[in-house]
Amino acid sequence: MTYCKEEDGETLELLYRTYKNKMFYIAMKLLEDSAEAENIVHDTFLILLEHLERIGDIKDKKTWNYIVTILKNKCYNFLKRNKRIELTEDEEVFEQPVEMYNLLENQLLKEEAEEFLNTLIKGLKYPYREVIYLQYHNKLNSRQIAELLRTSPANVRKISSRAREQLKKGMQKKGYTCEYGF
Repeated sequence: MTYCKEEDGETLELLYRTYKNKMFYIAMKLLEDSAEAENIVHDTFLILLEHLERIGDIKDKKTWNYIVTILKNKCYNFLKRNKRIELTEDEEVFEQPVEMYNLLENQLLKEEAEEFLNTLIKGLKYPYREVIYLQYHNKLNSRQIAELLRTSPANVRKISSRAREQLKKGMQKKGYTCEYGF
């Protein structure tokens, strides 16, 4: 049993609450065995406990990348140990799991980014939130929005531009690139 300070326990608990479901999902996709997926997730948390000093901000993308790298390596080691994947010189066998892992990770990152973007949109002030909502959710053009908000189409375009800039800055602050949003 490893001794840990109280703040280490709190950090590990926060990591667990934040990432356990994503980790289990990835392990399940790679291993196709829920019991082994749970074991691998547990083992990953034991490794994280030993290396908590390497973790900065828990919600940072770098932290997630660090965790998922450990998890992926543990899964592949398990598969190799159990000879479910035989090593070949051309490594064709590894292409599908790695590609699948990359797709899963990208999907999770995209969903996380979209969720954060929605939070940012909800946090916009009037009229920025309304213009973005009408533009992207209701698919209205500048003229239609101008009629609803009783302003000019040029003003709607300016408001939209400013709102997108605010959203872009918010996404970049959180570490997301423009591919996930505006």
